[in-house]
Formats: sequence, C-alpha cells, structure tokens
Amino acid sequence: MTAVVDILAEEGYAGLRVDDVAERANVSKTTIYRRSPTKAALVVDVLKRLKEDSIPMPETGDIEQDLRALVHGLYRSLDGTALGAALAGLIAERQADPDLEAALAALWASRRELVGEVIRRGLAAGQIREGLDESSVLELLAGPAYYRLLVTGQSVDPAAAERHADALIGAVLRT
Repeated sequence: MTAVVDILAEEGYAGLRVDDVAERANVSKTTIYRRSPTKAALVVDVLKRLKEDSIPMPETGDIEQDLRALVHGLYRSLDGTALGAALAGLIAERQADPDLEAALAALWASRRELVGEVIRRGLAAGQIREGLDESSVLELLAGPAYYRLLVTGQSVDPAAAERHADALIGAVLRT
C-alpha cells in the first residue's frame, strides 16, 4: 500500500507502473495482479484500505460526536500525507482514464454508503434538522475538505477541521 501511495504522490497515476510497485514492496508482479487485476483496481483497493484505516466509522449514538470524528478523520487523512497528494492527482487524472473514473466512482460510492449509515442514524434519531437529506449532509461533510485540497490549496490541518466541524454541526443539527 505504501509503495502505491508513494508512487502516486511522486509520479501521478500515469507514472504508476506495477513493476515499480513490486520492486518497492519487494513482491512479485504476480502477487500484485492476483489481488488487483488492473492498475485502476490496484489504486482503488489501496485507497479503500487507507480510507478505512484512517477514517473509522464512529457509532457513539451522538450525531455531533460522530460528525466531528468523521470530519477530523477526513482532514487527518489528507493533511500533508501521501494519500492527500495522491488523491489530488487521481481526481485530476480520472477524467482522462475511463477505467480510473469507474474505479474511483465505485470507491466514492462505498465510502458514501459507510458515512451514510452514520447520517441515517442521526436522521432516524431526529438529531439532524428537518428538511435535510443524507446526500446533502454527505456533501457538506466532505465538500469543504476537498475544496481546500483541490481548489484553493489551503491547509487541511486540525484547526481547519475544527472550523469545518463547527460549521457542519451548526448547519445540520437540530437546535
């Protein structure tokens, strides 16, 4: 996983070669292809595992705590990490590669489903204000972090995460 993310951060998706991954990871190409049959599948498998590890799905019963944990986990995963650099490049490169586009769409769909579970619990418990739907809350949760990373280049540090979490909480929770 580290080899894939490091190469993506250094060379971008176009520069990622399974030979290089195998060499850095001290494994055979066959080992890699056994788990991931294409380059796009390899990248998405790695990103999915990294996202699962770095952004655990909270289940405290308190939507405010859960949303804060999700926002802070997202920012931590992007703040000066190889993953953050790799994602920025992948998002740009996906437009030129249909296989990468499809693989990333599947990754985002799986992440949306996991985070959606947290939001659905908050909606069911009446903790999220009336009139908001799951999709809107998801976009408010992730949008600012990716906007900072991809559009403005602003920091995705803990202070920014806390401001984002405060704004999200103020926008979505019942008062």
